[in-house]
Amino acid sequence: MRLKFLIIILFPIIIMTGWCFFREKGKNMSSVPKNRLASESSPYLLQHATNPVDWYPWGEEAFEAAIKQNRPVLLSIGYSACHWCHVMAHESFEDSSIARYMNSHFVNIKVDREEYPDVDHLYQTFVQVTTGRGGWPLTVFLTPEKVPFYGGTYFPAKARYGMISFPELLKRINDIYQNEPKKIAENSVEIRSFLEKLDQTEMSDQLPNPTKSFENLYRSLENSYDSIHGGFSKAPKFPHVADMEFLLTYYHYTGHKEAREMVVHTLEKMAHGGIYDQIGGGFARYSTDEKWLVPHFEKMLYDNALLIPLFVDAYRLTGKDYYKRIGQETADFVLRELYSPHGTFYAALDADSEGEEGKFYVWGYEEIRSHLDEDIRDLFCEYYQIEQTGNFEGNNILHLTRPLATIAKNYEFSTKEAEEKIVLAKNILLKERESRIRPGLDSKVLTDWNGMMITALWKIYEISGTGKYREAAEKALKFLIENYTEENGHVYHFNKNDQKKNDGYIDDYAYLIAALIDGFEVTQKFRYLEMAQRICGYALENFWDNHSGGFYFTHRNSDTIIVRLKRTFDASTPAGNNLMGTNLLRLHAYTGQETYLQKTEQLFRSLKNEVESRGAALSKLMTALLWYQNSPLEFTISLPDSNEESQLLPEISQLFIPCRVLVVTSKDSRNELLNPDLIKNRHSEDQEAVFICHQMTCSLPVIDADQFFDIIHSLNLHIQ
Repeated sequence: MRLKFLIIILFPIIIMTGWCFFREKGKNMSSVPKNRLASESSPYLLQHATNPVDWYPWGEEAFEAAIKQNRPVLLSIGYSACHWCHVMAHESFEDSSIARYMNSHFVNIKVDREEYPDVDHLYQTFVQVTTGRGGWPLTVFLTPEKVPFYGGTYFPAKARYGMISFPELLKRINDIYQNEPKKIAENSVEIRSFLEKLDQTEMSDQLPNPTKSFENLYRSLENSYDSIHGGFSKAPKFPHVADMEFLLTYYHYTGHKEAREMVVHTLEKMAHGGIYDQIGGGFARYSTDEKWLVPHFEKMLYDNALLIPLFVDAYRLTGKDYYKRIGQETADFVLRELYSPHGTFYAALDADSEGEEGKFYVWGYEEIRSHLDEDIRDLFCEYYQIEQTGNFEGNNILHLTRPLATIAKNYEFSTKEAEEKIVLAKNILLKERESRIRPGLDSKVLTDWNGMMITALWKIYEISGTGKYREAAEKALKFLIENYTEENGHVYHFNKNDQKKNDGYIDDYAYLIAALIDGFEVTQKFRYLEMAQRICGYALENFWDNHSGGFYFTHRNSDTIIVRLKRTFDASTPAGNNLMGTNLLRLHAYTGQETYLQKTEQLFRSLKNEVESRGAALSKLMTALLWYQNSPLEFTISLPDSNEESQLLPEISQLFIPCRVLVVTSKDSRNELLNPDLIKNRHSEDQEAVFICHQMTCSLPVIDADQFFDIIHSLNLHIQ
């Protein structure tokens, strides 16, 4: 492939490309006129509205200008909470001399990756393939026809440590574009063809080999597992949510205790580390070290939303209140700091405040002691490892290394007394922290991330019974349905005060459908199930690949990008394509409609080769395959009166059952949406009863808790 031509010419650039290795304070800028981004709604774009760079937002106007002026396009992609996006902005985009060169030789486009994930996915894929790395800020050079010909991530304003400077890079790119137009054109054809073939698959006649695929993924995770600190990689260390979900489901069906312990241990280590905000709750995006101590301090809605259900399951598995507390504290953080007036959830909190990374979250030794009373300060400092020298640039990131009960003995406190004092101290410090200058808030409300959070609220409500979580889930879901969907099931990704609506991606559909099904299980409100079906029907009509199976990332009528790709590999968030596997299976179980099962099987067959050879990249789909291979556990609770509250439902909600179908019915509350097999011959006239079914075998009606648990534990499943 002649892609090698550009790689050879740009080799000195490629080897000097780095991803966010340096920190540097930005240059002070005098006030400048606002550019085109001033009229945008994205908080990230608005951060760049006063740059001297002549930025365009993503759109045809920019590419028409590039064609007219015969200039390459400089595409810069980031997001508002990205620390290194800010560094590059301060170093380069606020520098008037660099901006002049950009304005004279390029058409410059700034994109919020959360607003246009399809744009980010396409060009991120290109950069990862051609350089072997990716990340944000993403810097890509395109032809006026939107075809990429070189890309990287962060570039410093001045060359250092073997990295080319951004100004030098601009000059080299401009020189190649102007002096080698034939080669650029030839390679553009090659690159576009290459991108078009990336997601081309042939649907197999057979399903993946499940036993082999499950075992391969399990062994892969076992081999990468850090048995000391938890997690599944070296530094930097990210939460691998889809992997942990697979391991727990794998444990449920196989009884491999090591699969369970890898997850529980990882969650404990994360909750003890600095990646978890010990004062205010909630998780940062990732840890820069293997011990989970020093986070990249931005807090993303999606990380917290995806982690809450895992802590719920850890509580169900272990019975330890600690895991429930972490789940609740994380939910409370979101409700306190990312909650919108409409009841929906904002996207993120910045890593930086006052121009410094993590300043809002770290503490000085004397500062901590000055706010706490004498009877608690020593205990608190020892418990959270507060030192005079600090552990992060002279300050302290709070973290845990020893049990409170052990430390309390040294101060002659009972464990309960110590716990009460720690809670009091945390409340004092949280209040004190609120007086600091806060990190920037990204106030976008994104459908997929909100769907994740709604699911998290349903889950934490199930084990806690705390009404505020259910109320928040219902309020957010109501707003999304009324403002982010159309009657026909069409979903929007982003809606900023009705001024700008972006069409939804498959992730938006997938996570909203999941939240609706979860809502039906918790509330038994059939409108949620009906809406899930409607949205799923629209997704099948407009995102499904009729030739090879699976879901495209973008709508069939989308013309935003040059190539319509599928996102089949899980990343920071599990791929919507893969989540749809579970959604389809759940809808089939609840409605009995065979179309859902047929599409699930086609999805599995479309990714057979990937599942069998690269299953570690498709953990979410593998979890769906576990459901398909083993079938869910069905509970039909029959009430003599539809107004009666179930006494058994709270018992079921406390159990760890990752693949579950749950229906509450009575003789006068039947609904035509439901699979008839879930309610046929499953009715109790005089008292509440539950029918338990698994793999086509059903129990007699169960009327008391002891009998219920006897049957549950007699199944060949691992349920706590």
